[in-house]
Amino acid sequence: MTVGRMSVVRNGDRYFTIAVDEFEDSSIKGVLFHDRDSEGILFDSLLEMFFNMDRIFDQLGSPKQTVQRRQFSGIEDLSPEIKKSNEKERAGKLATFYVFVQYRYYASWQGNFKWIEGDEKIPFESELDLILSMYRLLSGNEKKEQVNNIITTCHVAIDSYHSGKFTGNYQNIPSEILEQQMNPVDLAKSLGTFMEYELKNDDIPKYGLNYGQLISSDACTFCRRGGKIASFSIKVLFHEHSTWQGIIYWREGRQQQLFRSYKEMLYLIASVAEASAGTPGFRGLLHAGAELALSGS
Repeated sequence: MTVGRMSVVRNGDRYFTIAVDEFEDSSIKGVLFHDRDSEGILFDSLLEMFFNMDRIFDQLGSPKQTVQRRQFSGIEDLSPEIKKSNEKERAGKLATFYVFVQYRYYASWQGNFKWIEGDEKIPFESELDLILSMYRLLSGNEKKEQVNNIITTCHVAIDSYHSGKFTGNYQNIPSEILEQQMNPVDLAKSLGTFMEYELKNDDIPKYGLNYGQLISSDACTFCRRGGKIASFSIKVLFHEHSTWQGIIYWREGRQQQLFRSYKEMLYLIASVAEASAGTPGFRGLLHAGAELALSGS
């Protein structure tokens, strides 16, 4: 369904200042500043940063979101805590980015950002493009690596979740590449870099990339085992507009949903993880509901 809004906004409303104060391979923290807000907004992950930027864009009605965000049935939209900072706009302790989001097409973002310390302006065609570019600069790797292939099928098991960070594991189902996260890591960054992994000769798929099921009967036992609070299987069908389109299956809820961008896929995962982490017995309620539906009661 197409969403349209009429509003009077300034071009400056599409700009955010991102002050990065802490950065490790597994996480990013800082403060988000917008001209319409006298206070900053703290973020402990990229997902929190994205959510708050989208929230402000939705309030302003610009840039227009051209499609409604998809959700799993029975799951409410993301509603993370908004953590205000009493600081005025400032530079980040490690890095500062001025991000300009010109459009929100394809359930994604398009625009450019300027890295202040490096005096470099970089365009992005999607939120995934923005993530990978920002982390490349923060890591000191100024040369953009060309990725010829992406992992097209992935299993995500979430054991704990809070503020856009999770513990659990990722697995490339066909070739059994496993990445375990024992300490909380940034979901948005870690999943993106895991699936943008370039397949090498010694990563030949054991079960084939083109089978029809999201999880084949041949897949390993570890892959079929779910996370403590949520489990998902992802199949990327297309890689257009510098982002992904495909199918995500939420195993505990026995639902699947099409996603049109990496950001939309992240929001689908995070909304379930947020509900499950914040509701005792959530999985038991799901299983009871599923049994009732199957029995026709």
